[in-house]
Amino acid sequence: MPSERRWIILAQDGRHVTMGRAAPPSEAEVEADAAALTAQGLAGWLATLDGNYWSRRRVTLASVQVIGDDTMLDWSAAITAFEAARQRALRPLW
Repeated sequence: MPSERRWIILAQDGRHVTMGRAAPPSEAEVEADAAALTAQGLAGWLATLDGNYWSRRRVTLASVQVIGDDTMLDWSAAITAFEAARQRALRPLW
């Protein structure tokens, strides 16, 4: 079974948003997201996510580009926060 790939914006605190699946986001889209992160006082990464986000199986994240001020970014802390947020999203509501 082929692995799913999506491009995401990952903030330092683990928040994330999917940018696309069929093709990487355009430079204009990345610039707009960088401006939105900066306006919130955040920084992060454009990253790829390989694997099924909604599966309980592990996914793989890879940094493609730093977005915003990278002076305080910690990739491993962001991945830990991302996994915690993803696991919360996977829990049943009942």
